Amino acid sequence: MKKIGYLIILSSFFASCEYFTGKNNKSTTSLSPLDSISELIKTNPEDSKLYNERAKLYLEKKEYKNAKTDAGKAISLDSSISSYFVTIADGYFFTSEPDKCEASLKKALSLDAKNKEALMKMSEFYMYLNRFEESITFANKILEIDPNFSKAFIIKGMCYKDAGDTSRAILNFREAIDKDPENYNACIMLAQLHFGLKDKLAITYYNNALNLKPKSLEAYYGLAMFYQETGELNRALETYSTILAIDPKYKNAHYNIGFIHFQYLKNYNQALKHFDDAVKCDASYYQAVYMRGLCYETLGDIQRAKGEYTRALQINPGYQMALDGINRVLKN
Repeated sequence: MKKIGYLIILSSFFASCEYFTGKNNKSTTSLSPLDSISELIKTNPEDSKLYNERAKLYLEKKEYKNAKTDAGKAISLDSSISSYFVTIADGYFFTSEPDKCEASLKKALSLDAKNKEALMKMSEFYMYLNRFEESITFANKILEIDPNFSKAFIIKGMCYKDAGDTSRAILNFREAIDKDPENYNACIMLAQLHFGLKDKLAITYYNNALNLKPKSLEAYYGLAMFYQETGELNRALETYSTILAIDPKYKNAHYNIGFIHFQYLKNYNQALKHFDDAVKCDASYYQAVYMRGLCYETLGDIQRAKGEYTRALQINPGYQMALDGINRVLKN
């Protein structure tokens, strides 16, 4: 099981610890939160809540072994608290122990069947296992408790998307936006699904995402690609230029500008410049190296073309397009 977060929509629910809110005079600004809670544990070694809170801090720091140890200590002190089992489930998830993760979440729900955090993570857990029906079942249980919980609709949408049911995926992502108009992830998902359908609603959803995150390179790139794929080349070039104004080293924007100039505008010298910029951003970008070779070959500079194809093969020896390029130029 991969060491990955529970989703782009994972809301870890890490509650802020009351010991750092001024309610406990022992907290000091000179100590980090982790050091502060460790000091509190020294004077309150039987306080299960302290161990659970420190476990969550360890999770944030990706110190998963320590997180599991502290969560286990919290459980040993008080095994009746549902949230402690959710904390240790996180530790098991990130250390690739899916059986223990699942068992811990089930235990959390046996103690509190309406623990929304446990239900959410159970739903996400099953989604990662491609057990979509079970994932949707738990998402629906969340919605029985909180009908406006937009993240549950996101999970359902992801399940339907991965299962190939585009229509239901779109319905659920739209429902997520209805419940939370500022749900960026739902906008991106809807944009991508409509992109796949070549539906111009993709533009609307990418723009909605940009209204929420004005410098989102993800949204700008998706929008530029949609324009490119649907033949709106000027808008595509403008959008790629906007990306480069935000991040001049965004290599795929350089590459795609080059591709548009090569494939559609037949401006091979201009294309060459942009493929060169892409390679400057990433010297291992063998596709851009190959395209430089193709530009040279098209311009009649066979020796330079051969050099670029050779370089592409040095980076990726199995790259068939470069192999084909070498074979072409060797015939000349």
